[in-house]
Amino acid sequence: MASTTRSTRQGTAARKKAAAKPVNGTDGLDFEPIRIAANDEVPEERVPLFYIGDDEYTIPEHIPRGVALQYLRHASEVGHELATAPLLIRVLGEDAYTALEESKALEDEQLEDIVNIIIRLALGKQDQKGKAQRG
Repeated sequence: MASTTRSTRQGTAARKKAAAKPVNGTDGLDFEPIRIAANDEVPEERVPLFYIGDDEYTIPEHIPRGVALQYLRHASEVGHELATAPLLIRVLGEDAYTALEESKALEDEQLEDIVNIIIRLALGKQDQKGKAQRG
């Protein structure tokens, strides 16, 4: 057990040291490190997805890629159907998800449209052709 803790601490220290080290070049690598903005530097614009009565429910205009990665990981563990509810909660938020759960007027087609829109936006635009078919 102690070796696991030591290994974890060493790994954390190595990550901190690597993150603090300035990158002046590729140091023999054939790529440049990718810089990703901090979360607080990314504004979240929201757009309406559905209305229940006069109440508007919104989703992020651009769903972060991390949400898609989380969905795909969960789907690989439990299947796409069971991974969908956590995705909806993450994108819609608890209040909007609860509003859908409690709606007596929600129709199957409407729910299907909401789910499909969120999955499509979360995963990004998918090319209909497989990679092998691209020329």
